[in-house]
Amino acid sequence: MHPLFVFFGREIPAYGVMAVLGFLAGLALTAILARRYGFRVEDGVYLFTMGALGAVIGAKLLYFLTVLPALVTDLPLLFSAPETFGARYLAGGMVFYGGLLGFLLVAYRTARSYKDDSGEAALVLLPGAALLAACGRVGCFLVGCCYGRPTGLPIGVVFSVSPFAPAGVPLFPTQLAEAGCELLLGGIILVLGLRTAPAKRAQTGRQALSVYLAVYALFRFILEFFRDDAARGLLAGLSTSQWISLLLLAGLLISSVLRRKGPADQL
Repeated sequence: MHPLFVFFGREIPAYGVMAVLGFLAGLALTAILARRYGFRVEDGVYLFTMGALGAVIGAKLLYFLTVLPALVTDLPLLFSAPETFGARYLAGGMVFYGGLLGFLLVAYRTARSYKDDSGEAALVLLPGAALLAACGRVGCFLVGCCYGRPTGLPIGVVFSVSPFAPAGVPLFPTQLAEAGCELLLGGIILVLGLRTAPAKRAQTGRQALSVYLAVYALFRFILEFFRDDAARGLLAGLSTSQWISLLLLAGLLISSVLRRKGPADQL
């Protein structure tokens, strides 16, 4: 693929380019939807920006948890050889699930502090967040990380240049599959929001958030069986992301049961 882009003679990592493009596209879509729904545009822009910052922090923190034993062992390098420590743990290493949850958590807490309705905020933010996530996965595809298992299917992709994926072997395009899932979910929520009456947007937004998380968790659980990169980790035969998916689905199920038993409340 193309792990590096060349601009004016300078090499720029493709993942970084796609992340920036995804952020700008998601931010623009958020501003458009905020204006369309009568949501304060400045609030929508700020919530999305804070969510994106939360995504970076969440992705990095979850990565640190997955490599915690090695991180603790190498911690003295932070003082004795900071460049080596930075190359191992700071220059790369992001867990996508942590980014998704970090975005939603920070955006939600920010919305609460601004006294914005979390349901309306969800309709404003989720399509842009899904677009950002899709662009991030395209970046993964260009770099070759998070690659899939060898496959004989016609959709198999051969990575000729990649610092991660094995060369010359047709691999299942897990990155593009997840990007497609994100775009589909974002598109559905976008259409749903546009067709919802203003009085019902808050309720629809909360339902859309639950559906988004549930569908993504289920899709990600299944997709992990098609991945083949060692970075995803394994515990009792399941990857880190699969365990997170199970916990997330269980949490959503419990939350749904509690809401049905008690008075209606915001997520």
